[in-house]
Amino acid sequence: MKIPYQGYQTPPTAPLLGRRTKVGARGTVQPNDRFEQTLKSDPEPTPRVARQRTSASPAQSSWHFAPKYSTHELLNDSEKTQDFLDDYLKGEAEFFARARNPQSGLTYDGVDLDPKTGEVSGERKFSAASKECLDLAMCIKALKGDPNISKVVSPDDPSKAPEVAAGILAKKIESYEAYRQEFPGFNGYFTWFESGEKATPLGEWKQAIPTLDLGEMMWSLMLAEKALRDTGRPELAESYQNYNKELQSKAYEAMFEPTLGGIRGHVEISDPKDPNAKFSGTGLMTGEHGVHEGQMLIAYMDLFGGLSKEQSDKVWDDISMKRVESKFGTTWEGFWASPHEEWAHLFLPYRDDKGFADLFRIREKIRSQNAVEQGYPGFAASANNPTGNGYMSAAGVEGINSIPLEHQNTYSPYGAFPMLLQFAGELSGNVGVAWLHNMLLGPRQQGPLGAGEAGDNAGTASAPMKTIDVTFTNILALSGGLEKETAELLKEKGVYDKFMQRMHGEYQETFGDAPLNEPVDFALPQVSVPQILGPYKP
Repeated sequence: MKIPYQGYQTPPTAPLLGRRTKVGARGTVQPNDRFEQTLKSDPEPTPRVARQRTSASPAQSSWHFAPKYSTHELLNDSEKTQDFLDDYLKGEAEFFARARNPQSGLTYDGVDLDPKTGEVSGERKFSAASKECLDLAMCIKALKGDPNISKVVSPDDPSKAPEVAAGILAKKIESYEAYRQEFPGFNGYFTWFESGEKATPLGEWKQAIPTLDLGEMMWSLMLAEKALRDTGRPELAESYQNYNKELQSKAYEAMFEPTLGGIRGHVEISDPKDPNAKFSGTGLMTGEHGVHEGQMLIAYMDLFGGLSKEQSDKVWDDISMKRVESKFGTTWEGFWASPHEEWAHLFLPYRDDKGFADLFRIREKIRSQNAVEQGYPGFAASANNPTGNGYMSAAGVEGINSIPLEHQNTYSPYGAFPMLLQFAGELSGNVGVAWLHNMLLGPRQQGPLGAGEAGDNAGTASAPMKTIDVTFTNILALSGGLEKETAELLKEKGVYDKFMQRMHGEYQETFGDAPLNEPVDFALPQVSVPQILGPYKP
């Protein structure tokens, strides 16, 4: 059967283990002449809801920095933009340090916060392959000395970020191997797990794997191996190489459903303790599963999973984007069109193909224009719910979604990450930074641990937690994601051309040679969040 697309799966035993679809990729945007003139000549947009400033206490002054900047400054003054980004990255450093178990290096989902002070009230001691994917990615960028991420990984001395990252990676691979040894039936494939000094499969995932998340992590593991080797750490690189070989050795058996001829969206394991355990599952990753972040697993299996050409062709034949003509431009149909549905763009070099580069740019124009038309201060996105317990999945963009939206009265700062990725490396005219800034101005969207999880548009609620998904996506996007690193990896393995030919074919299947409509530019935020709830008070 074909499984319906549901984003990230949640163990019933842990109601806050919400998961989503994801975001982002490389490159910079070159604004056209009309947009450049707007940046140079237009004053800061007048918000339709006045920002009610409150004076910051001395304890707040180090992290409540967003009110120091204006949209106009961030669009037109490169020095101000750099100062803002330095403040932002500095604010995320403590969370990075607390985002994993200090002994094992295994990620937590994040931390819970005191709803009044924003201080940590406890760790969220569960995690999944998707969070390991992002944490590995942060370490990979730090190994290479990325200037933005180095400020987060080693804030006191960014030059030491490669050593800090290598130390984390050493702990991780030791923990990964311990997990593989204790649960040989999983063969090292990570599921939802209780995170501590070791990883223990959690709840109804004790004998199952959500393959969407796993596909994300497996790409990061290969990139970690290459980054370690490239930076002169051959012994640690070899440990990752051996782990990657184990994953690939059973990828065909675990992920490919031979009778139906597709990639499994959910894998059952007969016995987690049995090294000869059997894998099963007839729900296939087709349709939207293969279009959004699930495509990371599809591409991994195509290139490294041992599929024949006929088998790969059939898998891709069951996947296709659906063209949508929005009044703001041409795009593909999303599930909710939540920003996280573009997670794969943070890793895979889609935008080396001009068609995908154009699609990505237009989609973010649509996101910004839709927010302005709807009167939103930011971008609705799948995240923890600020107005109640649990996870809100059904949040995205009106008009390009296939599933009804339920949480458009909310926003999440990580909703800006695809746009930050689009403008990566740009200081002047960075519209992604302008939207991020506008969301950070919302009540309790800045705190002692950095940016917030989510808020409501009325300014009355803020989600009292901070998670890896909502944090690391923005930081990685600001540094261009890992598109270039993945392209280098694919070239080294001799499969870059195969990947690009496949992606070009996917584009042609839906869009052909018909031109994409791009009638509008990026829109700037026009309203702000009322300061009803007020800031955190240490």
